[in-house]
Amino acid sequence: MSADGREPQVVAIDGHPLMPSAVYAAPDGTLFVGQEADRHAAVDPSRYEPHPKRRIDEKELLLGATVVPVREVVRAVLARAVAEARRLAGNAVVDQLVLTHPADWGAVRTTALRQAANGLGRRIVLVPEPVAAAVFHAASFPVAPVAGVPPSLAVLDLGGGTVDVSVVRPAAGPRPPAGRAGPAFHVLATRGDPTFGGADVDQLLLEHVGSVVARVDQDAWRALIEGRELPDRRRRRVIHQDVRGAKETLSRHTYTDVPMPPPFPDVHVTRDDLEKLITDPVQRVAELTVATIRESRLAPTELAGIFLVGGSSRIPLVSRLVHQRAGVVPVTLDQPETVVARGALRAAAGDGERTGLLPAGRRAPAEEAIRPIAAAPGGRQGPGVDGGPVLGAVPGALPGPVAGRAEGRPAVPGAAAGPVAEGTPLPGGSRGLGEEPGRPPGPAGVPGLAPSSVGPPGPVAGPPIPAAAPPPRSSGRRWLVGTAVLLAVAVVVTVVVLVATQGDGTAPEGGNTSAGSPDSSPSRVIAQYEYQFALPEGWLQTGGDPELLRTELKPEGREQGEDRVLVEQIRLAFDSTDDRARAVDRLRAEFERADGSFSDFDENATFAGREVIHYRERLGEADVDWYVLFDGRAQVSVGCQYGSDGSRYEVETACRTVVRSLTVIE
Repeated sequence: MSADGREPQVVAIDGHPLMPSAVYAAPDGTLFVGQEADRHAAVDPSRYEPHPKRRIDEKELLLGATVVPVREVVRAVLARAVAEARRLAGNAVVDQLVLTHPADWGAVRTTALRQAANGLGRRIVLVPEPVAAAVFHAASFPVAPVAGVPPSLAVLDLGGGTVDVSVVRPAAGPRPPAGRAGPAFHVLATRGDPTFGGADVDQLLLEHVGSVVARVDQDAWRALIEGRELPDRRRRRVIHQDVRGAKETLSRHTYTDVPMPPPFPDVHVTRDDLEKLITDPVQRVAELTVATIRESRLAPTELAGIFLVGGSSRIPLVSRLVHQRAGVVPVTLDQPETVVARGALRAAAGDGERTGLLPAGRRAPAEEAIRPIAAAPGGRQGPGVDGGPVLGAVPGALPGPVAGRAEGRPAVPGAAAGPVAEGTPLPGGSRGLGEEPGRPPGPAGVPGLAPSSVGPPGPVAGPPIPAAAPPPRSSGRRWLVGTAVLLAVAVVVTVVVLVATQGDGTAPEGGNTSAGSPDSSPSRVIAQYEYQFALPEGWLQTGGDPELLRTELKPEGREQGEDRVLVEQIRLAFDSTDDRARAVDRLRAEFERADGSFSDFDENATFAGREVIHYRERLGEADVDWYVLFDGRAQVSVGCQYGSDGSRYEVETACRTVVRSLTVIE
C-alpha cells in the first residue's frame, strides 16, 4: 500500500502478507474470507469454497444450503483486502484500485472482475499478471535495448493452483524518467496449465505422508482424512498446515519432520522424497515454458531472462529443470509471492490501461476467439469503473446453462429421459456405466468417450481437499498504490478470480468443443451433456455416444491406438450428495454382479485430489482404471485405458487432468 506518494508497503492480513481467497458462507449469511474461512471449514466443509477464482465463469455457488452469486463471493475477498489497506491508511478513500488477472482472460472475465470490484475504488485499473511481473523485473534489472529492439522476458508464474507462462515485450520508445512507471508491455504468447500448482504439491506430499503412517493404522488414517467427525476435521486441518509447512521448509533445507497426532508417529521427509513426487509435473512446467517461448517466435537465449514468480517457484527443482530444458538460468527474487502485486503498483502508477495490449495482427491466442457483443438494454458499468469491454460472448462459453446441453434436447433412443430408477437398466443396456448387462457402473471397458467437466471441484465435503488446497495461482496479495494525495489499492486477483486455464484449476472462456477439433491446449474446456472438464494437453476429443452421455479422448497423433480416456454419466433417481452411502452401495452391487474382468473395488480412494470410487477392468490386451464421482443426481465415471502400445504415464497424467477438473453442471 502507498499513500501520499510514499513507498509501497505490504499490508498484513491476519498477520500474513498473503491472504487465502477462500470463502465460507455462514448460516446467517455472513461471508468469512481468508484464514477465517479456512477455520470455519472444519465445522461444515459444504459451506466452504477454497478457490472462488476458479468459479469466475459460473453465475452462482451453492455453499451449504445458500446460493451465493459468484461476484458477491469475489467481492467479499476484494473488500476484505481493501478494508485492511484503508485501515492502515487512516480510512482514506481509495482513489485507484488495481487488479491483476491472467493474460488470457477476455472480456467476459475481466468485466465480471470489474463488476465485483465496483464501488471499492473511484477508479479501477486491470493489469495482466505477466505484465505486472515484467514491470517489476524491468525496474529491478534494467536491460538496454539491442539494436534498438527492447528485450523480451518470459514470466513463469507457479502459484497455488495453476501454472502460467507468458512472454512479454516492452513497447518501443524512450525510457521513463526515474521515479516513473516503466514502459508498457505487450504479451506475445501465453499458456497455462490448471492441473498443477502449490496445492497439488501439498496433496502429493500429504499422500506420501499418508502412505507412511497408514501402515500403523490404516482405518484411523482413513477416518482422519475423510473427516466425518468434527475432531477429525480439525486434526486434518492441522495436518494440512503442517504438510504445507514441510513443503516450504524443504525449499530451504534438505529434510524436515511432519508432526502427526496419535496413534501415528511423526514422519521424516527429505527434499529428495519431495522431488521424486513432483519431478514429472515440474518437468511438464519446464516443457510448457519452452513451448510458450517457441510460440512467441523467440529462442530462450534471445530473452532478457526467465523470471520466476509465485510462491511455489521457491522449490529448487523448478529452477533446476527450467534451466536444464531452456538452457537459461531463471531469475527469482525474495518474496516471489508478492512480485506481481508490487509490479502492478508500478504499472498502475503510469498508465495501467495501456499495459498488456497486443500490436495489430498479433493477438494473444486466448483473445482471438472473443466476440464482444453489445451490452444488454439498460446495462452499463457501475460508477467509478473506467470503460472496459462489455460483457461479451465467447464461442462455446457457458454464460449460464451449460453449452452443449440445450434445454429440451431431443431424447436419444435408448437414453434415459430422466433420472434412472433403481432396478432399471441403465443407458447402453447395462446397469452402471458398462455396455453389457452386469458390467459395473462406469463406461466399463468400452472404447467410448468421456464426458467433460472443467473447473474447480464444488464445495468440498470430503477428504484431502477442504483445508489442503491453498488458493490457486499466486495467493492473494493486497496492496495500496498512489501518487500525491491519492490512495490506490492493488489487489492481486490471481488469488481471488484466477480461473483454471487451469486455471486450476479452473474453465477457461471457450467452453463447448466439437469432436475432431485440433486444439489440445490445457486451457481448453470440453463441455457436453451435463458435465465439463479440462482437455489434457496433447489430447483430442475423438468421439462420443449421446445414448451413453459418453465422451472419448485420445492422444494426438495416436488416434488409432488403444490409449484413451473415457467419460460417461448416469442420471440417478436420488441425490447422491445427501445419500452417498446409497450411491456407493448401488455401485458395489453392480460390481459384485459383474464378470471376473473387474477387480480391486475401493470405495474410499482418492485420485487427483478428489474423493472417488476406484476399480479396475481387464479388457483384452488393455487395462482400464475406473474413477467414479458422485455429484447430486449425477454419477460420472472416468476410465483410463492403457493400451499395450502406449505410455501408462501419459494416460494417467491425462486422466488426472480430467478427474481433477471434472464438474457436473445441471
